[in-house]
Amino acid sequence: MKIGAILLTSILLVEKIVLEKIQAKSILKIFTRNNKYIGAKDRKFLYDITFDLLKKYHGLLFICSIRNIDVSIRNLALLNFCNKFRNYNLDDLYQGKYSLKREKNDLAIYNNAIGYKDEIQPKFPDWIEKKVLNLSINKKKSLYQAILTKPKFDIAINTTKYSRDFVKKQLKKYGILSSFTKNSSVGITINNRIPNNILNKLKNDMFEIQDEGSQIMTLLTSAEPDTKILDFCAGKGTKTILINNLLKNKGFITAFDKFGERLEILKKRVKELNLYNINFDSATEYNKYYDLVLCDVPCTGTGTWRRRPENIIWLQSQDLEKNKLAQENILINASKLCKVGGRLVYITCSLLYDENDSQVEKFLYANKNFTIVSKKNYINKYFEKNIFTIGKYGITLFPDIINTDGYYISILKKLA
Repeated sequence: MKIGAILLTSILLVEKIVLEKIQAKSILKIFTRNNKYIGAKDRKFLYDITFDLLKKYHGLLFICSIRNIDVSIRNLALLNFCNKFRNYNLDDLYQGKYSLKREKNDLAIYNNAIGYKDEIQPKFPDWIEKKVLNLSINKKKSLYQAILTKPKFDIAINTTKYSRDFVKKQLKKYGILSSFTKNSSVGITINNRIPNNILNKLKNDMFEIQDEGSQIMTLLTSAEPDTKILDFCAGKGTKTILINNLLKNKGFITAFDKFGERLEILKKRVKELNLYNINFDSATEYNKYYDLVLCDVPCTGTGTWRRRPENIIWLQSQDLEKNKLAQENILINASKLCKVGGRLVYITCSLLYDENDSQVEKFLYANKNFTIVSKKNYINKYFEKNIFTIGKYGITLFPDIINTDGYYISILKKLA
């Protein structure tokens, strides 16, 4: 494909992603499957420039506002491309029947792009930026730079049956290079993408696909054998299965989700793995019963921006308010199912104060029978590495620290 045709294709796809709210990975997968003539090199470039544009969407809007550039997805894409790939001339983008068509403002956009000294960076929309933890200018730059990096491809090993050494050797037999995750004791990072047919063949009962940050959050719950655990917002269940591994199949896990259809993937996987101690009963049947209640709550997903950048484009302030209400209700309902002396664990993949410390503070104010578990008690195995930002009520793992998704966790204890 001509470079202008790749750029035009990216523009058309981003228009559908933004306007029709279609997940970027889904639409790119469908497009490349329906256009098999596209070579591997062009396909990779199409993915790269599409995700780069989505990640920088609000940063590009900001540049347009200060440089008086008419806002359209086409203009944002042209501005970003010319700024990032300065080895191309503007005329290169018009070459070919299916390439970009010249418009009168293109030269001004091109001059603005190459005249901008640095590479244009991502940016949270202003209303979100005000709700992120108070960050220094350097920290924001570091965070935005991390968002431009590609997410790692991590897996969590089924440590009840296999060691990381064994799985790494099995991967190597297929020419798949990997390394141990540096902070999760159960993870492996795969250095090259695995075709789905090989992935499914290898996966079997050896591992689950799970970001290292998610693994760390699960490990921090300190789930122990012979305990009763409720995963109150289980969803697809990657944390559920890792918790089961931590229990060494000695314990009792109830996987629950308000939207029952979200559990179908987990139910299928539980059946494949013959995990008899994970059940899908109604959570309310076991009032004041559980040693540990895990609430991995729905949120804005601002910690997963680099993986799903389109979500930040779609996100509106009213969405945050809906999430906050859902989070409050989940904490209230989940707290009733936690036994005295048990732990209530609150997790988000958000970087927003409103969804993190603020929610825990409100819950504690209304529920005097809960208290914060000392943060050093559950981060001692990671604390020396200073990978967390410590808040008043919980801790945050930012994406720029160890190249993971961003997460927040707070652990509470029920006193009476």
